[in-house]
Amino acid sequence: MNIYVYEDDKTLDLSPLSSNRATFDIRIGSETFLDRIKKLFPNHSISLFVREELEAVTKEKHSELKVNPKEIDEGMWLVGNVIWKKNDFIVLPDKETLFYNNNNLIGAFLSKDSSDDWIKNKKSTPNIEKKSELESNYCPYLWDILSQIPKTLLYESEEFKKGIQPSTFEGVEFLNSDNIFIGDNVKIQPSVLMNAENGPIIIEADTTIYGQTYLEGPLYIGKRSLVKPLTQIKNSAFGPMCKLGGEIDTVIIQGYSNKVHEGHLGDSFVGEWVNLGSGTQNSNLKNNYSFVEVELNNKKIETNKTHIGTFIGDYTKTAIGTKLNSGSVIGLGSMIATYGFPSKLIDPFTWYINGEKRKVILDKFFNTTYHCMNRRNKRLLESEIDLLKKLYNKI
Repeated sequence: MNIYVYEDDKTLDLSPLSSNRATFDIRIGSETFLDRIKKLFPNHSISLFVREELEAVTKEKHSELKVNPKEIDEGMWLVGNVIWKKNDFIVLPDKETLFYNNNNLIGAFLSKDSSDDWIKNKKSTPNIEKKSELESNYCPYLWDILSQIPKTLLYESEEFKKGIQPSTFEGVEFLNSDNIFIGDNVKIQPSVLMNAENGPIIIEADTTIYGQTYLEGPLYIGKRSLVKPLTQIKNSAFGPMCKLGGEIDTVIIQGYSNKVHEGHLGDSFVGEWVNLGSGTQNSNLKNNYSFVEVELNNKKIETNKTHIGTFIGDYTKTAIGTKLNSGSVIGLGSMIATYGFPSKLIDPFTWYINGEKRKVILDKFFNTTYHCMNRRNKRLLESEIDLLKKLYNKI
């Protein structure tokens, strides 16, 4: 069967992470939305549909898949920002069907003609009689992904085989060790407590965890990461090569970022190549316990949640002692160095210095990014450079 993974018309509601990546490339736990789809349909042809400005970078990142193909056949269409569940596809549909989750259209099984019409009409709801309510979770906002961390990591932990035995680590205490999965070449110093009573703990290969650290599941730490001494982490997921420290609770970091110093980070989503300076911390609860409002895509969103932190785009840096308010959104490529609390909404490529905003100088941005990535032996793709220039020129 043909599988078509597509972005719906609310992609920017997942900003700032969706500003420079397709929604299906956003991390949900140990994997991205798209990784989950690939594992659910290993023997099917998968194609991707993305915004025009993301076509080149998506093609370069997913060279094994078709991106925005011209020829379309009968197949199953899946919204990219859905945490898909295998139980919904035990039996594949055999007639045209619309898929819903809590009244949100999240996909469809369409004939070739219906697929062509759908693309032509920019994915307006097809006129299909059969409808099916699925258990898979639609995540229109980043905080919806955060709320699914316990279920996501519990599901993903089934894929991890028992790694190094706890007895290998002298002076390390494990609670519910059967729920702890440790990869190759992981180093854990004495006086670390790993508590998996509330969910699995997954530590990927070549990670180092320093002493006097408390880790509580559900928790995923990606390959070649570093956890500094006196760190407290729970209910979180971090991509590869992250440096972690301080107090972290209910956070997803896309990867390659530093939150290594003292300071609290909670109920937050952080992109790649971000550096949070020493003492950077955020509020995730208002003093009056009211719901937090977030401004996204030129509209104010009532989250209906009391615990909402900060959402930080790729390549952003904060200076020492930075304080971030509940519901703050910081666009990619920004730099914050200010007294007090900065604005809750900071546009991409913004220097926010002592309460004043000005546009980042592009050459300096690329120079800093080069040095930042070079420390981890990484480089920007040519398509990423072109995309960042286009996004910069839109500001």
